[in-house]
Amino acid sequence: MPLLTRTFIKTAMVCLAFALVLGILLTSGVTNGLFPVYIHLLVFGWLTQLIFGVIYWMFPK
Repeated sequence: MPLLTRTFIKTAMVCLAFALVLGILLTSGVTNGLFPVYIHLLVFGWLTQLIFGVIYWMFPK
């Protein structure tokens, strides 16, 4: 697996972990105004990075 693919997938997993922690904080009521940050981490952090990593792995050139 190319280095760029591994970097995309590792970054996606880090963003997913941060989003999960933030989601737990949001449901517990500790933070109220961070819902847009949560959505941004899930959509642009996890989903987009994972899609780019898998596409680059499937179609490297």
